[in-house]
Amino acid sequence: MHLAHAREQYVRWLLVTRDLSPHTIRAYDGDLAAFERCVGGLRRVETIDRDVLVGFIEDQRATGLSSTSLRRRACGLRGFCAWLLARGLLATDPWTGVTVAVGRSRKLPRLVATSDLDRLLRSLREVAAVDEAGLLIRPHDATTLLAVALMLATGMRVNEVVGLQCTDIDLPGRTLRIVGKGRRERQVFLTNDWMQTLVRDYLRTRTALGVTHAPLLFNRRLEPLSPAAMRGRLAVAAREAGLRARVTPHMLRHTAATQLIEAGVDIRYIQRLLGHASLSTTEIYTHVSDRALRDVVSAADVLGRSLQPR
Repeated sequence: MHLAHAREQYVRWLLVTRDLSPHTIRAYDGDLAAFERCVGGLRRVETIDRDVLVGFIEDQRATGLSSTSLRRRACGLRGFCAWLLARGLLATDPWTGVTVAVGRSRKLPRLVATSDLDRLLRSLREVAAVDEAGLLIRPHDATTLLAVALMLATGMRVNEVVGLQCTDIDLPGRTLRIVGKGRRERQVFLTNDWMQTLVRDYLRTRTALGVTHAPLLFNRRLEPLSPAAMRGRLAVAAREAGLRARVTPHMLRHTAATQLIEAGVDIRYIQRLLGHASLSTTEIYTHVSDRALRDVVSAADVLGRSLQPR
């Protein structure tokens, strides 16, 4: 079987048998597309051996691919080869004895400055006013406010916040059910009274407008809000708040996690809140809290105490 044909079959198999998000499927297909471009779509899959794999990894490394992307390329290819092996299209596993030695990427996440965050929230909170019937006066702008507030309060990804269903919300219990990467479910909490009120007002307004679809958030056409639209809304909100720096949904997630670290929250709880499969993914936030580290060291002032006259 040619590689191009095998790739098509593998992606179809992933779609049918694996409970993966469309984004994850596209990522796997993109990795295999890169492999196909490198070795040729007409290559017979039975000729894929250790040398072919090592050559591909070296080729990708030479293009300046990041450590994270290189590691994902290798992971995607391992899954593909395992599928070929299970179907008898490969006699042996070509990955046996192959180790992809790449440094762990430590690119620090970008955060929203505290002053910028305050200005953004002050600007957005103006749209939370309700009329005499308790309905939001500016529901479409309130959609942006609610999404931003949810991402900051819970560390949700943009795909998770736009994918939130009305049935995922338990107002009396102050909880939200989130379906994250790999279809993994987790529970987060609405502990803030203002947030609780905003969600309640939004749900009431949503019903009054005749919105009937399952996703919580809606756009100006009363249709489900998309991730791309949410990114655009956030960019507009940042400009209207007078911010010069670019603000993205993922920066809100990073900011939420970092603030929790600085508040002294155990990293294992933050891992659960963010939906990270591995604690090592969450640990990067311990490297971005330089301000908190400086404050702690300054307060301790070990040298100053040692130099004090006795």
